Amino acid sequence: MRFKFKIIFYWLKILALPRFDSREKIERHQAKQLKKFARNVLTKSAYYKLFIKNGELDLTDLPMISKSEFMSSFNEINTQGILLEEALHVAIEAENSRDFKSEINGITVGLSTGTSGKRAVFLASEDERAIWVALVMSRVIKPKIFKRQKIAFFLRSNSNLYSSVESSLFEFKYFDIFKPMSELLQELNEYQPDILASQPSILTDIAEAQKKQIVHIQPIQIISFAEVLHESDKTELKKIFDSKLSEVYQCTEGFLGVSCAYGTMHLNEDFIHFDKEWIDDELFYPIITDFSRHSQPVVKYKLNDILQIKKEACLCGSKFMALEKIIGRDDDVLIFSGKKIYPDLISRRIALQTNSFNKYSITQVGPMELQIGIECDPAIYDSLIKVFQNVLVTLFEEFEISGVHYDFQNKVDYTTGSKLRKIKRFNYGN
Repeated sequence: MRFKFKIIFYWLKILALPRFDSREKIERHQAKQLKKFARNVLTKSAYYKLFIKNGELDLTDLPMISKSEFMSSFNEINTQGILLEEALHVAIEAENSRDFKSEINGITVGLSTGTSGKRAVFLASEDERAIWVALVMSRVIKPKIFKRQKIAFFLRSNSNLYSSVESSLFEFKYFDIFKPMSELLQELNEYQPDILASQPSILTDIAEAQKKQIVHIQPIQIISFAEVLHESDKTELKKIFDSKLSEVYQCTEGFLGVSCAYGTMHLNEDFIHFDKEWIDDELFYPIITDFSRHSQPVVKYKLNDILQIKKEACLCGSKFMALEKIIGRDDDVLIFSGKKIYPDLISRRIALQTNSFNKYSITQVGPMELQIGIECDPAIYDSLIKVFQNVLVTLFEEFEISGVHYDFQNKVDYTTGSKLRKIKRFNYGN
């Protein structure tokens, strides 16, 4: 019961936050929170306390870190005295047993492989879990006082963090995506959720099943997370379900953003400070400092996501940083002879020409070699090969790229439980 009161407390606290109607107010709020964060949290981290001078934290003095440094310095960064070896053991045991109530001294321990495939351990205290739930309630799934909403959550692995949503307002059901899809669809049909939440590759499978009348569900809201939601998939989901579609920008490192009523992704700048490493005048890598995290501080952490900033003000009126789109990871960018082709450009061109596939993947496996998988009706496979090749050849000609070899196959190599990246590169090209 104490945990539920904490959720209500933080929810009311979020609702009581001042209206950030200017960038200046956001920056003042962040400066104030960063000072408290340095004084109350970072002084307890063996890694970060060395950078605090006279109770002040100067972000410019701090080293920028990535996932590998974050994990290699896990023991020094976290404030709970938890060792990486111990945390990994607990998290892997939970993965193997599929019992995700994994804790060390009351701290939730989770395992993430993300889109990189490299393991990362995350820690969340009871307060951090309560803050996360309160944020989700205030910005993603709005409570209905007189109706308990049923949430179907499709995940690779469950966690105390996610199941914390369970309450008198929300009924939470975890769908383990390592199970056969036919079994999951049957469970989903029986559950009849009000809210459907999953990664886009699973959502599109469910939409296809709905179209074929294998399932008959009527969710009032669909939540997409974990993968890039391409415009073609977004259009198809809206058409099939006729539901509110929300996008959540969530990763191991934090709850980074959520889409508004106008479909624009806004970053949660009242909880996270975002620096930018610019690629050009529109694209950047985010460097995050999350001042709501205290058991495992995330400070000046560079993500390898590529974000495109929205230059025009959003119609919703929010002053939080707005994104035109999440392009993907830097290894989702194809590189031929030093020339970069961003994944969104390819997916948009394909979407303009055809929507007759179930799934596809385009992988750069050599300096001038693409492996392309198309999952579709066998009767149209040969015609789709021509469409895909024509799109790619035309696009590459615009960049003066020639000599690319195409290897087609009539399947998409996809490991159950992993995130589907439509377009990716395996460290080729300079």
